[in-house]
Amino acid sequence: MAKCIIVADDDKEVRKIVTFALTHNGFEVIAVNNGQQLQAALARQLPDLLILDVMMPGEDGYHLCYAIRSDPRTRYIPIIIMTAHTEEIYERISTDLGVAEHMTKPFHPLALVERVKALLSAPTQN
Repeated sequence: MAKCIIVADDDKEVRKIVTFALTHNGFEVIAVNNGQQLQAALARQLPDLLILDVMMPGEDGYHLCYAIRSDPRTRYIPIIIMTAHTEEIYERISTDLGVAEHMTKPFHPLALVERVKALLSAPTQN
């Protein structure tokens, strides 16, 4: 069975690129464009991995990450944070929130696929 990944990004083009790269590498992808849709998707299905954009309307990726880490059902789901912010403080915030990977946009789709594969093949921390 394919590993399920939820991608939350308000940028339609980023969602399309990420979805294309991951589905063509055998992953099931659920793409949403905001925090409310992410919460609804998590209520329906727990993914194997989450990819969150930092800057989204409503709740941003860091607030969503905090909520995900605070919920016993989702606490151990690996998270990749993607952001256009290049300042070091954003990487530090990601680390402090327990994010598995911090990626800066723009990114190469194959680099994302490699990181996803590495995270999903790592031993679980449950």
